[in-house]
Amino acid sequence: MKIHLISYTKDPLKSIAAGILNIGSGRDIRTLDDISQKEAEEAFKDTTKSWLTSPLEYATFNFFWEDIPLFMRTELERARVGWSYCERSMRFYQAGERDPAERIDWDMFPSVKTAEQKEEFMAMVKDDLERYDRMQKLGIETQEARNAIGVWYGTALQTSCNYRALRDTMAVRLSSQAHPAWQKAAKQIKALVTSIDPILGAGLVDTCQIQGRCVWHSKLDRPCQNCIDRGKSENNHTHNFNLKTKGMIMQCSCGVLESEIGLGSGN
Repeated sequence: MKIHLISYTKDPLKSIAAGILNIGSGRDIRTLDDISQKEAEEAFKDTTKSWLTSPLEYATFNFFWEDIPLFMRTELERARVGWSYCERSMRFYQAGERDPAERIDWDMFPSVKTAEQKEEFMAMVKDDLERYDRMQKLGIETQEARNAIGVWYGTALQTSCNYRALRDTMAVRLSSQAHPAWQKAAKQIKALVTSIDPILGAGLVDTCQIQGRCVWHSKLDRPCQNCIDRGKSENNHTHNFNLKTKGMIMQCSCGVLESEIGLGSGN
């Protein structure tokens, strides 16, 4: 799978800063030339320290997702606020074009490693495509025959999103909790945004970095490798409340307050 950035707001950082400076300092921004690069950077960095992030909506990005597996497309389209989608319709497009089996990105299926595993996976793919072809030869329309295709299939998707929505989505997808395929996709997007504006690219980080503490504490969550790498905690299910805040509330080294989770020391 490959993601392409095909268009974006001109001067995205200054476009965001225009809204911030209007809100925060009452500046009349009649043209982006009224804003210096330094002012734009400072305004953006200050805004990302807050929950009042509506000005981040003033820059948009248009991505083309090439060969995105259907399972990832379904997960991406859960992000409705701030995102728009144009998906290739398999009511009309022939699923067998361009040999989808040859276009599989094995990084999207990280547990398929051995030759035997790949052989079995490809047997499933071949069976799907052969059944799809047989159904059409029997007179079943493309829009019904598409039901033979599994979620492995790489489709094409075009998306548009504002920076605020992108940052929220990437906060989860850049996390070590995300599926490896999603982590790879999120890194592609971060690199693309960084290529047009390093400040905006640097603003795309995992959710724990945004929150300033580890947020993965449910029994379904794995130890947070992001926080481990930052030296915050070795295990996000265990807290050692051995630090005292100014208010004499016990705090874990990862930033969680004992009162926030209602558990005793070490839980």
